[in-house]
Amino acid sequence: MMKHGPVDVIVMAFGEPQFDGSILAELEKKSADGTIRVLDAMVLFKDADETCWQMELSELPQEQMAALDFIEAETRGLFDGEDADIFYDGMVPGSAVLALAIEHTWAIDLVNAMVNSGFEFAINYRVPVGIVEEAFANLEA
Repeated sequence: MMKHGPVDVIVMAFGEPQFDGSILAELEKKSADGTIRVLDAMVLFKDADETCWQMELSELPQEQMAALDFIEAETRGLFDGEDADIFYDGMVPGSAVLALAIEHTWAIDLVNAMVNSGFEFAINYRVPVGIVEEAFANLEA
């Protein structure tokens, strides 16, 4: 019996960081309805002079911390300094990175039903969104 769903690490790069709250709102909505569980988040910046720094979620003002309540305290900290160094290496000056560890909680009951029915997983492959969009565009053409 599986207790956890598959986890994806999603790294989004922002050439000109403009955080307007819409990402947090969607993460909170999908967490609240049980589709996903956000395990951890990391926000990194690289200034124009290539100075790197991290926005520590635990150091945010209380009203902003309240907006992150959907990230459970016991799973925060999965990303560490080694992860940050890897992300910094790929960043261009004047950019930001948002890294998320997201558990697909929607899959737990489905996978358990499949396993209980005698299925064994042979392969799992994630098709990148760009390829999906292109495939659907080709179908419509």
